[in-house]
Amino acid sequence: MNKIIVNEKISCIEASDHPLSADVGIIRENDAAWLYDVGNGENPISELKEGCNVVLSHFHADHIGNIGRLRPKELYLSKETYGHLPKEMAADGGIHIVTEPVSIGNLYIFPLPSSHAKGSLGLEIDGTYAFVGDALYCKAKNDRYVYNAQLLKEEIDVLNSLRSPFLLVSHFKGLVRKKEDVLEELKTIYAMREKDCPEILIGK
Repeated sequence: MNKIIVNEKISCIEASDHPLSADVGIIRENDAAWLYDVGNGENPISELKEGCNVVLSHFHADHIGNIGRLRPKELYLSKETYGHLPKEMAADGGIHIVTEPVSIGNLYIFPLPSSHAKGSLGLEIDGTYAFVGDALYCKAKNDRYVYNAQLLKEEIDVLNSLRSPFLLVSHFKGLVRKKEDVLEELKTIYAMREKDCPEILIGK
């Protein structure tokens, strides 16, 4: 289990393949501990079982598989992710369905349109770094990569509105990407759209 140190406030437990587990962001904000995603399998949360506030990026198991092992103080997630929680899931301070951006001190939780999964959420810290989970990725279909053109345009707009110059991308080696590089790539893909076609197909 490797840990990536981003700065004095932000660190991350690195993603793994066996079991498949996403990166788990750890944020120390004043006297509170926050997690962005909780990973899957015992190792990612072995040291994180004290009460934390949790933001879930989306509902895929490698990001939320451990949620039933935790008792968060506060839990923030989308309605789509809520539908994948264990039935007995509870949070001491409550479960919060995020439909609009939420500011909590220096943290900013925001809906992030994505071709990868409905109901994706991002988490910006201090206007410097923003966790985006898997939201930059698309779907696979018949050996091709597929973006929803409308969602991609909306995603570009949301990312462009963030103050952060850096994005923290799950399953990306090293975790950190420059926002300007990401936006350039996404805009290049968006420019490939065809008139009256809702999907952008990449590959064969």
